[in-house]
Amino acid sequence: MNIGNVGTRENPLEKTGVLENSETWSGVIRVTGDVTVPEGLSLTIRPGAIIGFDPVTGNHQLAIFGSLYAEGEQERMIRFGSLGTEADPPAAGDWAGIYIKSTSHNSRVVHCHIQDAATAVICDSDTTQLEYCLITDSKSAILCHSSPLITQNDINKNGTAIKCVGSVTPEIIQNTIQANEFGIICDDGARPKIEKNELTNNYQHAIVCYSSAEPEILSNNITRNGGWAVYSGGRLRGNFILGNNESDVIERGTGRDSEQFYGVDEVLEPRSNRVSDAGVQREYNP
Repeated sequence: MNIGNVGTRENPLEKTGVLENSETWSGVIRVTGDVTVPEGLSLTIRPGAIIGFDPVTGNHQLAIFGSLYAEGEQERMIRFGSLGTEADPPAAGDWAGIYIKSTSHNSRVVHCHIQDAATAVICDSDTTQLEYCLITDSKSAILCHSSPLITQNDINKNGTAIKCVGSVTPEIIQNTIQANEFGIICDDGARPKIEKNELTNNYQHAIVCYSSAEPEILSNNITRNGGWAVYSGGRLRGNFILGNNESDVIERGTGRDSEQFYGVDEVLEPRSNRVSDAGVQREYNP
């Protein structure tokens, strides 16, 4: 394994191209081109590392055909973002994002702050775990073409927080999803399990279903979103729904349509009080 040197702010390690061996990155890394981790190799990123993508040299991605172990710590998060300057500050889309391919096994993205991407994480592998991350200021936060575990993440100030496409069944559990344009979009038959999340103050709809998508929507707090709490599909059980779509009431009905949701498949056991353990259950230090 290539440990290499530790990059510093004054002298960052520069990375680009296809890895020839498994590597471990520490300190400050400047990414000046696409970085590819081939099948059979791994990239390990140490807690506290800063991974900066250079927007001047192109819209770069981290493509993972092998394994990615980006495992920070609560007090030493790994940071992924743009190397913008004071004259040209970082912006959403400055880099492409982290693309975890279908050949990747057991990749883990934990305690990372990911920002300024086109799509922060694209996941094609069922074995991926995305946990305890802060994802902000990107055009899209998470795109699932597979069924990863997405839990205990704070996803805010993005375009779309999570989009699930195809016959996939990701577990979306105990995340805080707020101040995005859209919360969760389910498309093309997607059937995610959406449980104990805090979906609040998103500018459009909290959960949207297209093309026969059928999410299971269990014990979430869905509050104060600008559009529908749930639109055009999904089975609801035990959710606390308040103040969506310009309504200012707690939704207690069990019909398929209401002032706050539209065209859902089923509504059972609506709550009159908040789910106490929904959303992120610990504090972050971005």
